Amino acid sequence: MADLRPVTCCFSGYRIEKMPFRNEDCPAARELFAALDAAVAEAAADGCTRFLSGMSTGFDLWAAEAVLRARAALPVQLLCAVPFDGQADRFPLEWKRRFNRCLLAADKVYALSRSYHAGCFAARNRFMVDASSRLICYYDGRSGGTAQTVHMAEQSGLKIVNLADGQLSLL
Repeated sequence: MADLRPVTCCFSGYRIEKMPFRNEDCPAARELFAALDAAVAEAAADGCTRFLSGMSTGFDLWAAEAVLRARAALPVQLLCAVPFDGQADRFPLEWKRRFNRCLLAADKVYALSRSYHAGCFAARNRFMVDASSRLICYYDGRSGGTAQTVHMAEQSGLKIVNLADGQLSLL
């Protein structure tokens, strides 16, 4: 089986409630979305064709949507790494809709566990890092799952593109 890591990029970032903005129409959000589109295009130009999203609210789903936008012009695939069946059951309605749209449009879905269990998000993060050569993230130094994923990516030698670096001046 071919090693697809060189052509695979994963995403990690905060859920919507941990982002520094709540309104997706604000300048900081629009700037982040533009940076996300540019990061996907740059990764594609560097040879990445497979993009793995962890499918949580906020950055993960914005990243999945960026891949779907890019797919209109670039030969890229959206891969969804769902940590457990029913992940979106407790999402607010609009996020459930976005989750389902991305899942239905995905080129491949990895359902990593039948049910929630302690450690299922960490297992998803490890799965994505182990499958990738690049991480596009939004990480501002706070502890949590994004920090864990960034540290895994550093230890595994992934190229890391941190979109928070350019955002901090906008907040």
